[in-house]
Amino acid sequence: MLKLKDELRRSVQYFIKKMPWAYQDRLYYYRTFHQLPNLRQPKVFNEKVLYRKFVYGDHQRYARLSDKFLVREHIESRIGSAYLIPLLHETTDPTTLNGLAQWKGAVIKPNHASSLVEIMLEEPDMRQKQQIIQRCHQWLNTDYASASREIHYRFIQPRIIVEQYIGDGTKPPIDYKFHMFNKRDGRFEYVLQVIYNRENPALSMSFFVNNLCEAFHKIRDTGLDISALKAPLQQALELSKVLASDFDYVRVDWYIHDQRIYFGELTFTPGAGLVTGLDRGLNQMMGDMWIQDRGETKSASVKASEVGIATIPKKI
Repeated sequence: MLKLKDELRRSVQYFIKKMPWAYQDRLYYYRTFHQLPNLRQPKVFNEKVLYRKFVYGDHQRYARLSDKFLVREHIESRIGSAYLIPLLHETTDPTTLNGLAQWKGAVIKPNHASSLVEIMLEEPDMRQKQQIIQRCHQWLNTDYASASREIHYRFIQPRIIVEQYIGDGTKPPIDYKFHMFNKRDGRFEYVLQVIYNRENPALSMSFFVNNLCEAFHKIRDTGLDISALKAPLQQALELSKVLASDFDYVRVDWYIHDQRIYFGELTFTPGAGLVTGLDRGLNQMMGDMWIQDRGETKSASVKASEVGIATIPKKI
């Protein structure tokens, strides 16, 4: 009986993987939120992310700015190189990592994916180094676009980058993520998402809505106090407005160390449209903040068809 169930499960998974991405995401959305997404008239934040993925989005531009290597040039031109994390190495051949003088204090990751990273808090031995190099080879061969059904990652040339670690040297740094909503009249609304305790399986989060002082919502709160960081966070907010000025929505990530801010990345489709934890009405609130472009462009529709994405049917 167990063997039969396993075979049925694999058969279902195989069938789902053969479906167009937009239909896969409807199933994943239903499994996550127990309802189907409205992609014709999206209202909540996650629906609008799916709309950007499958109906209207400038995927090639998103690719250039989601590329963790190429985006550095964009950041330097828009706000200056002072906010860039020092780059120690970049390559398409992971074996060149053997030439690093020191691994301790390095962050190794691919430029074309999310959540794939090695943070080197200690100097690895030779065996560990070879394991990491092998992992980098696997990363370069990973089609992250298919894994997350995010078209723009397909237009990124995979490579490995090594950056200097930013933090206290004992744990992963805290993420300060500004969800920036462009109101098109010179104003922005924003939600600051602070992610910490990444070393634990169940990480912690705090959400600040249009302020940097009082958290609107907390998940597994452990008493993190960001009041001493108001000045650098305010600076990060102002710079985020500059970086978000060309988009109706983008998430701008930062790190802070010794009161100094460092740019992390730009994200255009957070969680691939399946972000959980947006409770207390945050999913709807962030959807209301997002005045979304709803135009049609030839380039967007062509690129969608190239990866087998179905057009949105009249009834969902």
